[in-house]
Amino acid sequence: MKHPCSVALVANVLVLEPWYRGSHRKWLDGWRSTSQHQINVVQGPDTGWRRSLVTAPARFAEAITQSSVEIDALVASSPIDLATVMGLLDPKIQRPPTLLYLHESQVGYPPGPKGGRAYRGIINDWTSISTADRVAVATHFHAGVLTERMPPFVDDLIQGAGPKLETLLLNIEVLPIGISTSDLEPSKATGAIRVMWNHRWSYDKGPGEFVHALSVLANEGYEFEVYALGEVERSGRRAHERLLNQLKDRVILSGHQDEDSYLDALCRSDLVISSAQHDFFGMAVAEAVAAGARPLLPRRLAYPELVPKSLRSTLLYDAGLLEALRPVMASSREGLHRYRSATMAHVATFEWSKLGPKYDSFIDELIASRQ
Repeated sequence: MKHPCSVALVANVLVLEPWYRGSHRKWLDGWRSTSQHQINVVQGPDTGWRRSLVTAPARFAEAITQSSVEIDALVASSPIDLATVMGLLDPKIQRPPTLLYLHESQVGYPPGPKGGRAYRGIINDWTSISTADRVAVATHFHAGVLTERMPPFVDDLIQGAGPKLETLLLNIEVLPIGISTSDLEPSKATGAIRVMWNHRWSYDKGPGEFVHALSVLANEGYEFEVYALGEVERSGRRAHERLLNQLKDRVILSGHQDEDSYLDALCRSDLVISSAQHDFFGMAVAEAVAAGARPLLPRRLAYPELVPKSLRSTLLYDAGLLEALRPVMASSREGLHRYRSATMAHVATFEWSKLGPKYDSFIDELIASRQ
């Protein structure tokens, strides 16, 4: 670090990132772009998160041990087996103060399409929380999931472990994921309403309900066009194919897009929809809202945190998506966008220029706690 009399302390921060892609990459690159600190990254193997839990710890431990500079703070990004990483460190190496940033928690995922839960992943989350000096998540919803579900789970495994974990989770920090809004500005639009789906096509995002709602409304004569974006996974392939087969004349773009095409589609969208059963933050929704899209989201998960409190009864739905979407699609474009200023102002609080300093301050506090 710089001398304490310097105007700003620049810490050497090492981030262990098992999955340096997608939303994880946006999170890390956004923080780096606004941080006063020197942030270096060690990537895990590109072999999927399950295999990474087994193979990445040795790589991460080696990077810590062989670092050419003193590591002032360590940030472990989930999913990670942090306990094994620390156990593999050279005993001569002083362990850096460590923040565990939990993008997701396996205890909060719905059961898979074939049932069952990722017990190994839940146990890794537990041991990682127990290993880190501090723990942070992106939303109050995620913090609630951990504090409510994780202690009973571990207490069933080892009697007495639940209350200990509950004590650790009392100090969990909420650090939202940032977004970049510099390239996001609503485009002037004419013609049919443009609907945005920018989630993974996976069972936990509820793509079947989304496709069903659009198919019914198309048959009822509503005019709209669709951006069916996002990577298509096996569990969402059938819903994606159904959309293309039944509504192919209305689909403007489909599947994963490069960044420029993605941003252009966001700025041309009128309405962003979710029917997800799982979302710990909702970066895709936040980006679409920042670009001017009107959100229509379920009243669950982290979504209430993405809209102004005064508009939650209007922008969030409790019943099925179809019932919520029908009156929205019947409105004019002007009526649909009457909340645009308020929703854009709300998600602007997630801009990295505002959140970056908060992350840095947290790192400063983490380092100071060891001195």
